[in-house]
Amino acid sequence: MNRIRLIGPIFALILCLALAGCGSNSQFGSQPSNNGNSSVVLAMTDTPPSLVTVLSAEVTLTGATLAPGNVALFSGSTSVDLVRLQTDIAYLATAANIPAGNYTSVTLTFANPSLTIENDTASAIGTCAVAAICTMPPTTTANLSTTIPLTSFSIASAATTGLLIDVNLDNLLSASLGADFSLGTTVTPFTPAGAGAPPVGAEDVVGQVTNVSASASTFTLTNATASYSLKMDNTSTFLGFTPTACATAGFSCLQDNQIVSVDIGIRADGSIVARNLVFEDADSSDTEVEGMITSTNVGSQQFNIVIQTMSAQVSGLSIGQQITVQYTASPQTPFDIDLLHSDNNARSTSGFLFAAPADLVVGQQVSIRRNSTLAPGLIKADRVRLRSTRLTANVSSGLPNLGLNNLPSLFSAHGVTLVTAQTSLTPPTIYFEVGKSINSSDIVIGEQVSVRGPLFNVSGGRTLLATKAVVKP
Repeated sequence: MNRIRLIGPIFALILCLALAGCGSNSQFGSQPSNNGNSSVVLAMTDTPPSLVTVLSAEVTLTGATLAPGNVALFSGSTSVDLVRLQTDIAYLATAANIPAGNYTSVTLTFANPSLTIENDTASAIGTCAVAAICTMPPTTTANLSTTIPLTSFSIASAATTGLLIDVNLDNLLSASLGADFSLGTTVTPFTPAGAGAPPVGAEDVVGQVTNVSASASTFTLTNATASYSLKMDNTSTFLGFTPTACATAGFSCLQDNQIVSVDIGIRADGSIVARNLVFEDADSSDTEVEGMITSTNVGSQQFNIVIQTMSAQVSGLSIGQQITVQYTASPQTPFDIDLLHSDNNARSTSGFLFAAPADLVVGQQVSIRRNSTLAPGLIKADRVRLRSTRLTANVSSGLPNLGLNNLPSLFSAHGVTLVTAQTSLTPPTIYFEVGKSINSSDIVIGEQVSVRGPLFNVSGGRTLLATKAVVKP
């Protein structure tokens, strides 16, 4: 991606957020009078833009309908984190009582798009100055819905199927900023839990545990932007829960007000299940504020992040906001690494350090346990925890470790031209391409991939322990 050289891709992304886009989870709305007995899972991913560092992107989904028949798949309101969709799948909804038949299009409706970028060009982009980080409003809000054609999408009676929507932000707009969603958006049918299906419905979702029901094996996970009603079954895995919290890993480990990170799976019947649960905090007295590091100042014991998600809403803080994090040297604020796992298997971080301020670098995704707000835009950290960075780049060298170049401008603007994505056999790095299952041998030099994993400062370079690699079309 290198430094941003064109204004066009920036406006393409802004208009995409205003007009098409991205998805998350909510309850589906009322169904048409011609009720059926089938279900449709709606999910979404994104192909990120070239030449742009997107620090935060948020949009609100307000509706989705199938045609013909104006069959509702979703209604209500839920916010979406686009940045995660480089590697992850956003679970939107499972709509029941859908009539069997053939459908030719799906219409999506959005609201309140917001985008935060770093301007690494040589000139201002709109009101965003050179080297500045800016939250940019959409250039237009005239159209907040788009109709996407479907080909060969049939729903059988008493069946469950799915739609995975992929927005290619580079292809969405023409050079004259005319929108052509038929070029910018594709839809791939999938069979939930079937071959080629998204491996999970949402990944690394941090939130507060409420409404724990041991008899029903259910609980609710809530954060600043979404709420998930989750089931537990024999595929659910508990990671990082200490023996003092629960002697045997299982449903009894969950308690109201805990903060956990959850991978959410989509089952064959379209319901969602908590597949992997990682313990984060024993209670919610301190909010977890997660974002990407954009600058560091060890001398001032501070660094800056752009907020991408929070475990709860906090007065004075918002998604996409740039804030300063204050830590202490004596006693030193605890630094640690979130329990790293590929699917349900813990992975070793031996040889990689994140234990002191010297280990902080631009581009890392970190979670801050917020002690208190010192001033507007300044928070104090009770703990700094390394989480998974998501980035998209080109493969410059092959396995066993992927060399990545043409990096997002956030990296190249700070002198980083290569990131090594270290893959793993035990537990295995997850490889994925929309519409089919792949393995490591399917990744070739020169193609674009999105990778996910914690990013480390290694002898002045950057190494990412890749838990997932997604090949881009």
